[in-house]
Amino acid sequence: MAKELTYGMVGGAIGSMIGETHRNAILLDGRAKIVAGCFSRNFDKTLKTGKRWGIKKDRLYKDYIEMVEAESTRKKKIDFVVITTTNNTHYEIAKVFLEKGINVVCDKPLTTTLKEAQELKKLADENNLLLCVTYSYVGYPIISIAKQVVENEEIGEIRFINVQYFQGWLAKPIEYENSQAQWRLDPNKSGLANTTADIGSHVENMVSYVTGKEIDSLCARLDTFVKSRQLEDNVSVLINYKGGATGIYCMSQIAIGENNNFGFSIYGSKGTLKWNFKEPNKLIVLFEDSTKIIEKDAQFVEDTNIGFKNTYSLFITDLISKKNGEDINNNNCHFQSVNAGVRGMKFIEKCVESSKKGSVWVSLGGE
Repeated sequence: MAKELTYGMVGGAIGSMIGETHRNAILLDGRAKIVAGCFSRNFDKTLKTGKRWGIKKDRLYKDYIEMVEAESTRKKKIDFVVITTTNNTHYEIAKVFLEKGINVVCDKPLTTTLKEAQELKKLADENNLLLCVTYSYVGYPIISIAKQVVENEEIGEIRFINVQYFQGWLAKPIEYENSQAQWRLDPNKSGLANTTADIGSHVENMVSYVTGKEIDSLCARLDTFVKSRQLEDNVSVLINYKGGATGIYCMSQIAIGENNNFGFSIYGSKGTLKWNFKEPNKLIVLFEDSTKIIEKDAQFVEDTNIGFKNTYSLFITDLISKKNGEDINNNNCHFQSVNAGVRGMKFIEKCVESSKKGSVWVSLGGE
């Protein structure tokens, strides 16, 4: 009976913040060991990273093609691969690993186009493989409680949802010296959007998870305030949900003085539910004549966050259960699966479409 897993990583070499975040989150869970990797296009960097993490040299690879060919033919192949590369490479890397029978964990956004995301879903489902997208904010324990508050109708019927995600790190043209800013603002690497994909995807996923609301139509405005850029650094979106509720999403990376100001207010017929990442383990429920505070003790972890740790704990638990014979798939799993990745890409594409057409209302339609 399986109790532990092995995994590999593509991207995430020494000096990569996101690579360390993923590895540390998995290490904290304690049920999966990194045994293979292609951490960089620079093989020396891959070798140095592998040495640091105690990986045997024969399982360190010059590129992901070499890695998937070798790992898929091993008697004890890796159980899953973690993809922490730039957006434009997610599709091809995930595709080849899925084709070779290896489960995938991918950073968000899943791909750079909706069509690619849909193809990965089809491939994962047909091959009976799990594909997790690391929307880590919903991994905070208090967010599951927020979901319960809504499901239990404590705030009544949802009428209006207001979400903001403000950062200030792109207020100046730092992309000429900052590699993270450089690739995120390059359409050849980031895809058709920057802010909408980078933090807007978290907003869309958070609302979907907590409320279960489906977007019927939206009207978006994508602004580029630093004029030398090809992609947006500020976004405003009006939302109509199926069932009659409405919403506003505001995402900015040029908000000077803001660090990671991510929060939501959900207004219902009986009360209001509020959360902000500045106090990530606290919910506020406002009623007409009273206030309810809900707090959840959460473990503090260095060099990652509890959301990432819990994201991996859910995925690893489901994958172990699947290896032990349980019927776990991308539709009944407990983590944010490829389905969330597809929905996120549809949101991104529709926001871009609306803005390019002069901020008109566009329908999200069906699958």
